[in-house]
Amino acid sequence: MQKDYSAHLDSLRITWLSEPFHLGIPIIDLQHVWLVHIILELEETIVESEKDGSDVDVHSSFRKALDYVSEHFTLEEDILEHFNYPKYKEHVQGHRQFVERLTEKYYEAKNNQMAALGILQILKKWLFQHILHDDTDYAEFFKASGLDLKSYCNEILKSGKYPISKEQLLIYQNIVQVDTTHINLHEQSIDIIQEIRNIWKTYNLSTGIPIIDLQHVWLLKMIVELDNSLKLGDGSSETFHKVIAAAIDYTKDHFSVEDKIMRYFRYTDVVQHMNQHKRFIEFIKTRNDEFKLGNPRAGLHLVQDLRNWLLSHIALEDKKIGIAFEARVRDLSEFTKKLHQTGEISISREQKNLYKLVMQSAPDPLD
Repeated sequence: MQKDYSAHLDSLRITWLSEPFHLGIPIIDLQHVWLVHIILELEETIVESEKDGSDVDVHSSFRKALDYVSEHFTLEEDILEHFNYPKYKEHVQGHRQFVERLTEKYYEAKNNQMAALGILQILKKWLFQHILHDDTDYAEFFKASGLDLKSYCNEILKSGKYPISKEQLLIYQNIVQVDTTHINLHEQSIDIIQEIRNIWKTYNLSTGIPIIDLQHVWLLKMIVELDNSLKLGDGSSETFHKVIAAAIDYTKDHFSVEDKIMRYFRYTDVVQHMNQHKRFIEFIKTRNDEFKLGNPRAGLHLVQDLRNWLLSHIALEDKKIGIAFEARVRDLSEFTKKLHQTGEISISREQKNLYKLVMQSAPDPLD
């Protein structure tokens, strides 16, 4: 294993040095090194699976890619917006299109091998087209403008908005051969609200229907909390049961709201949409059964399922509801207010407060 890892680092170093990926912005370079690491790791996994005829763990690769984009894109957009980069909007649009292409490749594939190859293709194309061109453009803009990026990057690093893992730091240090002692991982605190914002923005999850968005934000909170718990090595039954219980409550409350809205406003695709809701309930039950049988990866599988749900259902199917009713937002607001007044739907104060924090000064969804 050590020999394989050494070979992996050698390949990573060769790839990094073979092209002008280095932008001179340490926190961005660190994340770009991590992308190269993800690409090579996936490539090695595909090669090994072809040799021994095994199946590719494409779900793990997809999750790593999604983690990368939600962390990297929001950090990059933060920096570009802060320093008024002239091509900021075009750059952000490129990020959103990348997420769409990545998810399309994953969900359109007929098997894991095809999905893995599709993800690899998209990641490689992004590496060589976006980083070598679009990212180089903003690096040159910053250099020519004489802006103090170092101070700002240090500020956001300490803020905990964009946490760096020990593994990311060690790989960056090994490949780029720089001193990283000034980066104190212990100073970083996980900012749950910011992490939710990052994913919400990167995956473009807004439907434009406040009550539905509020409940989606609540689901995202469950995912982030369980994911962080697993990353910190806490796979405890208490954490898992807390998320499972919350997910079951979510299905009762959220699916009921969507069902009432779709039927009252005569949404044309209501049957197919509700069938997808049934599949959500099924995978929650499957993961719960998995955990009861003592499967140590049940928590990881649940996070993967929930993240897939964000992209396969919320970002696609739920958004269709928002588009279908975008001219009737006021009617929708009045309808959901009546449902709340009659006790047919319930929204807790904690859910409303989280929604406002994530959306940053959004109006009360029931006002």
